[in-house]
Amino acid sequence: MARRIAYGAMTIAVVLAIVSLDALIATESDGRSGPLGELLCRGSAIPIALVVLFLLGAVELNHLLRLRGTRPHTGFAYLMIVILMLAPWLSAAGWLGQGAAEVEGMYWQVVFLMAATIGTAVLTVIRAATDGAMRDMGVTLLMIVFLGFLGSFGVQLRCGRDIPYEEGAWLVLVVVLVTKVSDIGAFFVGSALGRHKLIPAVSPGKSIEGTIGGVLASAGLAMLIASATSIMATLANNGVCTSLIGTDTATFDLIEQMSRSLSTERSPSALPPLVRGALFGVAMSVSGQFGDLIESCFKRDADIKDSGNVIPQYGGILDLIDSLVLSMPIAWLLLTAVWSVV
Repeated sequence: MARRIAYGAMTIAVVLAIVSLDALIATESDGRSGPLGELLCRGSAIPIALVVLFLLGAVELNHLLRLRGTRPHTGFAYLMIVILMLAPWLSAAGWLGQGAAEVEGMYWQVVFLMAATIGTAVLTVIRAATDGAMRDMGVTLLMIVFLGFLGSFGVQLRCGRDIPYEEGAWLVLVVVLVTKVSDIGAFFVGSALGRHKLIPAVSPGKSIEGTIGGVLASAGLAMLIASATSIMATLANNGVCTSLIGTDTATFDLIEQMSRSLSTERSPSALPPLVRGALFGVAMSVSGQFGDLIESCFKRDADIKDSGNVIPQYGGILDLIDSLVLSMPIAWLLLTAVWSVV
């Protein structure tokens, strides 16, 4: 338990460092002319980190698929995953053409997904091996869609055209924290109170009680983040914050930036921040836990416990990012199309 907590704390520290670096670079690059300046304003450390993580996850998924005797078009899948992940970043910075930065939303992800589908079909024909052709084409597209297309929404949250520069960095941090706190809540509640198995055929260790604990943990954290600005203002007026953290405003700025991700009012009909936070937390927890269960299906099908052994006490990279695969596109949908927060 102590080692698990220690590695978890280290992971959180690394995430905070990457997000802070990305936000700092965006702030320093604001106003810098030229294509590179626009690119750095839209992101730096975060999109690169996401591309590396999801590409490593694809390597592990490829291993699981090959244990089942499939033969995905591996090199092409890796290439398309990288292209799909980079598309929102390059598009927002105008690197994909003169009008690319003005194209709405996920246009370029759809374009490259279309190219990936056509390319996979062409490679299947060129391979000239009809035995297992449908299976191999299917698992190739599974890799590309599951990790490349769905993963690209994490980059979209950071670099989207309508997301003000460094604000996207804190938006990604909120999504990661709210999603991952569900894992923590589910683990502790499940360990202490778990009596009823959730879906034992898929994941024998998960319980209904743990699932509920994860949902409550995510909802609680999201509500706290959404109302943090007003809470900090109240405490500051009473002198509490000054006595706790001194005169350094960095902590205030961090909390304010994170809170703005869920509490910004862009419409008179928008839900109150506290309600929006609760719904956001529930959505992140449920989608994140489904992502974990989907990966459990993959691992049980391949008859393997962990996708890798890169991270002690946790497993492989795919074990680390599985919950984010579904939560990031859901977060993008909620914060853009549903609530118009960004």
